[in-house]
Amino acid sequence: MKLVKELRKLEIVKKGKFILTSGKTSDFYVDMKKALGYPKVSELICDEFCKLVDKRATCVASIGYGGLPLAARVSLKLKLPLVVVREKPRGHGLKNLIDGYVPTKKDKVVVIDDVFTTGTSMLHIVKALSKTKARILAGYVVVNRGDMSKFKISIKNILSIDSLT
Repeated sequence: MKLVKELRKLEIVKKGKFILTSGKTSDFYVDMKKALGYPKVSELICDEFCKLVDKRATCVASIGYGGLPLAARVSLKLKLPLVVVREKPRGHGLKNLIDGYVPTKKDKVVVIDDVFTTGTSMLHIVKALSKTKARILAGYVVVNRGDMSKFKISIKNILSIDSLT
């Protein structure tokens, strides 16, 4: 797969001791944010997401530095509204937790993120969107490095960590 070749060339898997979003430590890190700096690579990722995304989706949601640029590309390509979930509500202005398009109970949402390890980011998005009553169809990630089998929504991945190491 061309995407695997490009990600390996960028050396996105780093060895060492790292603290992950979940607070857990790991002896490797998947630096998907590096791939965002390369238009050809992020376009390959977007193309793969667009092949996977449920065709019933009415909007695309994401959070943070890793998932949001990818979700924005998918949103533009599929011509679907973009839902931006914040890590925490702003302390000023409108104090929103959700920016951009705010889904309603009529919406079918797909969630996009860069890497799945424990699902901390996905859980945050699911919790924030639950207040909108929108239906979450599935989550989509570039790389799965964790156990998605017990997660509360269906998660689909483009690559597993094994394909990059």
